[in-house]
Parts: sequence; structure tokens; C-alpha cells
Amino acid sequence: MERREAFKKMGLMGLIGISGMALVSCASKEEKIEKVSSIKASTIPKVKSERELLITNRELKTIADPANPTKAELKHTPEIIIGEKNERGNTLVKITVGKDGIIHPATENHWIDFIKVYVNDRLVVESEFANGGIRGYGHYYIELNKGDVVIVEAACNIHGIWENSIEV
Repeated sequence: MERREAFKKMGLMGLIGISGMALVSCASKEEKIEKVSSIKASTIPKVKSERELLITNRELKTIADPANPTKAELKHTPEIIIGEKNERGNTLVKITVGKDGIIHPATENHWIDFIKVYVNDRLVVESEFANGGIRGYGHYYIELNKGDVVIVEAACNIHGIWENSIEV
């Protein structure tokens, strides 16, 4: 008799297990993916590179008083020089981070990590620089027309993203 009761209980437990599996399998694919994704996202930490750890400021900056810029502002503001057109009709755009002879340093711990060039608010150039020994400087040939606005962002890893613009 005990054996029969044991088999009944095992059968009942099997039915409960199958019912539970059926309920789980009825969950939508999206719900399953969401549950798995949230588990993966919370268990795998993003490890920043040494370079990423040195980039500490991403505030957008401009010269506060254009009539009286400070040396720190001059050092970080990208200078934009519009050159001549080449044989293909593209215009030389020279970018130097630093103005009036004050050039931004390029050391292991303090450097310009990127330059972005926009024409009429459209990103056309993005240059990334490794830390140490590479100056924030670039020459680019860009298709420009009279009246276009060139905006340059230069990012100092410590002092933020500095912007300057010029109309062609």
C-alpha cells in the first residue's frame, strides 16, 4: 500500500512539474530575453581602459568673454583656419587646439583626446588621439560652400569640450 501511495505522489509531482514547465514556456520570447538580458547586464561590469579613466570632464565650454579670453581658454579653444580649395574643389581646414601661440600640452595625463568638425551641424570629421605625445592638430580637406558654418569641438581629457566656429 505504501508503494502505491509513493507512486501516486511521484505522479502528482510529475504533473506539477510539467504544468510549471508549460507555464514558463508560455512566457513570450521578449519576456525571456528581457530576463536573461537584465541578468547579463547586472553581472558583467564594464571595465574602463586606463585611457578612459583619465577622461574626467565632458562639459561643453566656450570662451566666457570673447573680448578678454583667459590663457586657459586660449589654450583649449580650437583655432580654425580656412585655406585654399584643392583640385577637387575641397577646402583645406586647419585645426590647432590653442590660440594666439598658446598651444595645449600633450602628456600622458593631459591631452586633447578628440577633434570633431561639423559643417552646418553635420559631423564630417572625427579624429581621436592617444594620450601622450600627440598634439591636438589636424588638416582636413572638406567640401565647403560660401555661407557654410564650420564648428569644431576639441576635447581636453581634464578641462572639457571646447568649441569654436567660423562662417565660410
